[in-house]
Amino acid sequence: MKNQVKKICLIVLVSFVAFILLSGLVLLGVYFLSPKSTPQYVAHRGSSQNHLGNTEAAFLAATELPFYGIETDIRKTKDGVFVCNHDETVKYADGDEKSVSESSYADLIAKPLKNEKSDETAFLCTFERYLEICKNGGKVAVIELKEDFSEEDVLAILDAVDAVYDKSAVSVISFYFDALLRVRASDASLGLQYLSETKNDPLFERCLEEKISIDVRQSILTKKMVKTFHKAGLTVNAWTVNKAFDRNTVRIKGVDYITTDFYTRP
Repeated sequence: MKNQVKKICLIVLVSFVAFILLSGLVLLGVYFLSPKSTPQYVAHRGSSQNHLGNTEAAFLAATELPFYGIETDIRKTKDGVFVCNHDETVKYADGDEKSVSESSYADLIAKPLKNEKSDETAFLCTFERYLEICKNGGKVAVIELKEDFSEEDVLAILDAVDAVYDKSAVSVISFYFDALLRVRASDASLGLQYLSETKNDPLFERCLEEKISIDVRQSILTKKMVKTFHKAGLTVNAWTVNKAFDRNTVRIKGVDYITTDFYTRP
C-alpha cells in the first residue's frame, strides 16, 4: 500500500514538473517567436542613463545616438521663462532646492544642479536651448507639458517652437488632457499623446473620440489597448522601458514608440 502511494506521488510530481517545463518552453516560444513591432525610440529626458536628465549634456548625447526623438519636461518660471525640469522644484549641488514657478530664471541658473549621474557640472536648461539641440541633431522634439498650461502659455510655447525649430518636427504629450485640447485648438496639425499610468483610464475613450494618441506606463499596456488605438488610426508609446525583456514584451504588444533612458539595438 505504501509503495503504491509513493508511486502515485512520484507520478504526480513528475507530471507537475513536466507541466511546468512545458509551460516554460511555450512561454519562451511565445516570447521569442511572436511577431514584434519595429518602434521608434525616444530618449527619456535626453540620454539620461549616464547624464543628468533634462540637461544640455543629456540632450546633446541623445543626438549622437539613433533616437527618433528627444523627450523633455517643461515648466514656467516666475518671470515667464520656459525651462526643462521634471519636478516642480530644482535641486542643487549644495543641497538647496528652489521652486520653478516661484523663482526667477536668473535665480534658478545661479548655481549648478545636483548631479548623481556624472562628474559634469550641469545647469538648468531652457526650452529654447533644448529646441536648438533637437533641430541641430535632426531629432523630433517630444515636449511634455508638466503644468496645466493656459491658452496664453500654450501659444507662447508654440511661438517658441516656431522661432527656433518647426512645429512639424514636434510632438506634445501631457497628463493634462485639457492642456492637450488647448494645443489642438491652437494648431490642429500637431501630434498629441495623452500620458497615463492608470489601467482602464476613463480618458482613453476621450482620446479615441478626439483622435489623440496615448503614451502609457509599460506596466498597464495591453495588446488589446494597442489594437484599439491602431484601429482608430492612432499610435501608442510605452514608457519608461529600459530592460531588454520589457522592450521585447512591449514590442510583442505592438507599440509604435518606446521611451527609454538609453538606446540599445532592437
